[in-house]
Amino acid sequence: MSDSAAFHEIDEAVRKDEMKEWWSRYGTWVVAGAVVVVVAVTGFVGWRQYDQSQRAAASAAYSAALAQIATDPAAARAELEKQGANALQPYRSLAALAAAQLLPTLEEQVTALATVAPKLSASELSDLAMVIAAYKSIDTPKAEEMVGKLEPLAGPDRPFRLSVRELQAMLAARKGDTKRAKELWNEIAKDPAVPQGTSQRVSAMLNLHGGAEAK
Repeated sequence: MSDSAAFHEIDEAVRKDEMKEWWSRYGTWVVAGAVVVVVAVTGFVGWRQYDQSQRAAASAAYSAALAQIATDPAAARAELEKQGANALQPYRSLAALAAAQLLPTLEEQVTALATVAPKLSASELSDLAMVIAAYKSIDTPKAEEMVGKLEPLAGPDRPFRLSVRELQAMLAARKGDTKRAKELWNEIAKDPAVPQGTSQRVSAMLNLHGGAEAK
């Protein structure tokens, strides 16, 4: 056997002895760590599947309650109120928003929408609740109060800004301030994001009240 071969065997033996010593000290911890990783990954995957199944069930329950409105609105409202207290998000917020609109009178609906708005899970839903409340109140004594609360929602980055401007124009027209109403309708008409339905309503109102400004 050459000297190099002998040294190689000695080196291998030393490494094997070191590995055995290392494993005797730390092998249990390596196995335990591997088990922890496997359990953690399995738990995460299991939770994700459970979460997905729970959300699917919440979605189905919410859809069923909405479908029941046409045949039994009282039962639908009771179910939506229950979901509005206990369901997973976003269905908890959606159910609360729907339930508020099923109360017997417009006044009750407006009050409920204004109350539930700050409790909803997303700012867009909060804005929507306030806009719906203002629409429902537009022919009531609370119209000016409710529309007045919407001004912060009319910023350029808010999703219902055009609805807010349309409500402000409706209120101005009802108060006889045609000039202000036309200013608001023209502002809506010039917005590049105006939906077709809103654009058609605004055009009709401008034609009724003397035409639009030049763009």
